[in-house]
Amino acid sequence: MDRSNSLRPRVLTTLGDESLQQLLERFAPFVPSPPFLLDVNGTVVAHLHKQKDALPESARFHVDHHEHHITVEMETVGKFRIVSAPLYVQSELDAYVGILVEHIEHEDKVESALQLLANILSEKTYSEFELENLTEELIEKYNEVNLIYDITEGLGAVFDPRKVCNVILEKAVGVIGVEKASVLLYHEQANCLYLAASHGIDLTEEEIKNISIPPGEGVAGTVFNTGEHILIENIDEQLSQNSGHFVEEHEHELLISGSSRYKKKSYLSIPMVCSPQQAERKVMGVINMTDKLTSDMFTSGDLRLLTAIASQAALSLYNIQLIEEVKDAERVKREMEIAQQIQMGLLPAVPPEVPGIELAGRCLPATQVGGDYYDFFLSPDRTLGVVIADVSGHNVGAALMMAAARSTLRSEVLTRRSPANILKNTNLVLYDDLTHAELFITMFYAEYDAQTRILRYSNGGHNHPIVLRENTCIFLDTDGMLIGMLKSVDFEEKTIQLQPNDFVIFYTDGVVEAVNEAGEMFKLNRLCEVIEASWQRDASQLLNTIYEQLEQYSGNTLRSDDITVVVLKVH
Repeated sequence: MDRSNSLRPRVLTTLGDESLQQLLERFAPFVPSPPFLLDVNGTVVAHLHKQKDALPESARFHVDHHEHHITVEMETVGKFRIVSAPLYVQSELDAYVGILVEHIEHEDKVESALQLLANILSEKTYSEFELENLTEELIEKYNEVNLIYDITEGLGAVFDPRKVCNVILEKAVGVIGVEKASVLLYHEQANCLYLAASHGIDLTEEEIKNISIPPGEGVAGTVFNTGEHILIENIDEQLSQNSGHFVEEHEHELLISGSSRYKKKSYLSIPMVCSPQQAERKVMGVINMTDKLTSDMFTSGDLRLLTAIASQAALSLYNIQLIEEVKDAERVKREMEIAQQIQMGLLPAVPPEVPGIELAGRCLPATQVGGDYYDFFLSPDRTLGVVIADVSGHNVGAALMMAAARSTLRSEVLTRRSPANILKNTNLVLYDDLTHAELFITMFYAEYDAQTRILRYSNGGHNHPIVLRENTCIFLDTDGMLIGMLKSVDFEEKTIQLQPNDFVIFYTDGVVEAVNEAGEMFKLNRLCEVIEASWQRDASQLLNTIYEQLEQYSGNTLRSDDITVVVLKVH
């Protein structure tokens, strides 16, 4: 039988050949001969593999759609006839199920059985179709939320408009899937749109510099002026109108399409709009896309997702614009560098030398300044105090509060109180300042007696440090309230007897929450794996290994939090 021109039914497309084979196989014992599936034109599109020889190649089926009656003709044998039943999917005729017989008894029962099979296939097709659509919708929503979160995190420390546009365009191109895309930003002084980022567009630097689109001209200029998207289904038809609304020569070549330069006809242009105040609506630029990889047309889902991405970009660009309006960029940069030097100067230059232990520590801020802090305090009796802390946020405000916390803590350490009381008094002193600044601090403080090898410690909402004994991780799991949450807090205090070759690893949440390019966190279990594999190294080597593994894991991903690690090893 010639099946080359068959119209593939949805029941076959949705269920697949293998699943359909199994259903036909299960139903075969209830009808006089093996059932098979025909499309609406009467072409056999599915049958049992063992039935292949039972269906004569000379069979021709003719369908009367009005009566749903199917007849069969043979070139050589005319004694066969077909019994069939229509199969509907979502109220539309999709296929027929039938059997080929010579003689039949109780034809009405056989027809009922075939109709039952058709109904079963129809219901299963509809269920699979709904499940597939629901699954795709849930995955799409999940991916959208993750994408927006990823973009928000990625743009948190970026203050260059072109870098923002590159980040946005990379994410948008990856999730929507296009060959060509561009971002145009508005330059207020020049009153034009210029090319800030592009993907798949072959232009020289000189050509890029010469791109200048006035508001209101061309597709991008119109989208910028109106603040409304434009979705063109067929670019050639729009261009043939020969209107200034669509035909600006530079934009034609760069952004929309000439049939010789672009593969597909659909084109999408989205305004980057932010609304810092309800009464204000500011368009920062335009995102353009064409040559979609998976289909000829952009979908409503593409439009919705690109609009959300454009809003994130607009907000980030607007914030950058505000910063540039308030301060001169070079002066801000220099002041940030000075702040970083001051902040890093507050951290220990080198750890103290204490008989019987090794010490190593490092702080890597997320941007130029941050809120992480660590320090060592050595008393006259050679008792070592170790603190690690993290002020919420990683900006100048967090750095200033970190400096205040350092001063307060150093004063409290001089009183020679227990770790629990040191945290209690530090919290009491800093509470008002933290409350006014709407900040809080996580802090872990420990004292180590080199004579007894006893570590006494207390925790103020910080990550639990890790004790590495041989190649096994143990957690110092004392709990306590964050510094600055309540004015008067009592902190729990515990001790642990350390042994020769034990490590104690103190760290901030920037370590375990570091992400890779896929947005996946480093996590505590991976940190333990790195530590356990390095249990025979010294303190500095272990510290270097941790940072090397973090750098390798994160790749080119922007850091969203400070990363601080302190390592103590007992001899």
